[in-house]
Amino acid sequence: MTKNRMSTGQVLPEFDVELIRQRGLKYKELASAFSYPKDEELCLEYDRLFRLSEIWIYGTEHTAENEFQRAKELSDISGFYLAFGLQVDKERPDALSCELEFMHYLIHKGLYAFWKNLSKLEEKAQICHDAQKKFFFTHLYPAARKIAEALISQGDNFYSTIAKEMLEFLKSEKRFLS
Repeated sequence: MTKNRMSTGQVLPEFDVELIRQRGLKYKELASAFSYPKDEELCLEYDRLFRLSEIWIYGTEHTAENEFQRAKELSDISGFYLAFGLQVDKERPDALSCELEFMHYLIHKGLYAFWKNLSKLEEKAQICHDAQKKFFFTHLYPAARKIAEALISQGDNFYSTIAKEMLEFLKSEKRFLS
């Protein structure tokens, strides 16, 4: 496999297109796994874990210390989405599935800019990379880690298995984005 380099003098890491594409697909897969399921059996499990117990699927429920901090974090998350022309529909902006989907979107948008290979778009690829990094460390990773730990403590089920997988993936993302 050959590695392509961005010609910009910015701080983008060496660009392995296939690795970046795989990262995006993993975020999409995880976003889908943490969305409300269509399968009846999984619906029961989802409702038991996220609606009837004390496990919140919303990041700020795990990271904010009070209502004022929660409002600030929700505003910041919404600001990220709006900066990229997105708006959450039918869900809170801090829903784990929304945050994972947003990372998928940023990766996809960055790859598009890279593939077009235009200097103006390389700048956009850098913006996407910077946004990934900031969003990941400020919002997604702290919340997703706590949600995953809570799910894993619930025993062996579909969501604890996915949570373990997500935790391992996010640890690798932490190294990648550092």
